[in-house]
Amino acid sequence: MKQLTDEIKELRRVLHGCPELALKEYKTKEILINYLRSNTALRVEDRGAWFYAVWGADGSRYGADSGRHEVEAVPIAFRADFDAVAGKDGKPGHYCGHDGHAAVLAGFGRLLSEEKPEKEVYLIFQPAEKIGRGAVLCSPLLKEKRITEIYGFHNIPGYRRGAVLLRRGTFACASTGLEIRICGTPSHAAYPEAGKNPAFALSRLVTELPELLAQPHRGVRLATVIGMEAGSDSYGVSASEGTLRLTVRGEYENEFEELVDCISERARAYAKEEGMQCRIREIERFPATENDTGCAARVEQAAERAGLSVLYPEEPLRWSEDFGYYLRETKGTFFGVGDGETHPQLHTEQFEFPDEIIGDVLRLYRELCRC
Repeated sequence: MKQLTDEIKELRRVLHGCPELALKEYKTKEILINYLRSNTALRVEDRGAWFYAVWGADGSRYGADSGRHEVEAVPIAFRADFDAVAGKDGKPGHYCGHDGHAAVLAGFGRLLSEEKPEKEVYLIFQPAEKIGRGAVLCSPLLKEKRITEIYGFHNIPGYRRGAVLLRRGTFACASTGLEIRICGTPSHAAYPEAGKNPAFALSRLVTELPELLAQPHRGVRLATVIGMEAGSDSYGVSASEGTLRLTVRGEYENEFEELVDCISERARAYAKEEGMQCRIREIERFPATENDTGCAARVEQAAERAGLSVLYPEEPLRWSEDFGYYLRETKGTFFGVGDGETHPQLHTEQFEFPDEIIGDVLRLYRELCRC
């Protein structure tokens, strides 16, 4: 395992050196495909923006003298994302660990080739997780190949290195950006009553957010003001256009939907009261990542056999993951692996995926294949 781990560390460093933004991961994809075709017996299928590798899909990968029987009829899948994050200057960087996710999954492909499990295993290499579009592209594969279970992980700072973070139910919250734009009519600043100024409707909506969030609910709900603007720097003109930008999050899909609808309805109502137009746009919507209880139990068992401790966060992670789109199609579980209590936070320029957890994840994936 050490030799494989060292090999995957080097692969991750190569990926780290060529970060690419969502749906522009051309070099990243090429590196991963070349590694799998050169170092594994898996069949690699290029689907354009994404690709997958499969072990045992036709029962022929074991060799005539391997002594193995036909693969199990029920296939499972593992997924890794490989897009980078835009830094402060707009340049891409692997500040979230997707280079590590992809390198580990490629290494798992090599492990499958060496250990030849009697199971059909799909490895999905996904782009564009950061904008919530990658899983939408890849998830039809689950129905196409009749995949009954899917697993994935994310490295998470602030927790003991190598510890598995597991939740039954929601692991990561649903979220969406909301851009609320209200348009009135301009007027001379000396005669504001002659125009329609959207600043008051937008301010009213912002001040009522705490009230909306305090309404009875079961799980985590958030509405965070990302930005607000109205008018211009022309001091002789009353504002006639304004925009409020929010990020809305929720632990439970139904409560999340209710909150988004409530905010949108109030915005339209306040604009209508003042005779103004309201346009609302959703940006980068993510579903809740809701783990299957049975699959979570298998992760728990696999972690124990791999010698890894398991932690159970009381609340879901507040950030979002497009893995939830897979879980709408089939059963599965998404889990975390601790980077270390003092490891730099995700999405900061100080962050880099910790190579020390590569072996932990490989062992856990191997045990999941044996469940």
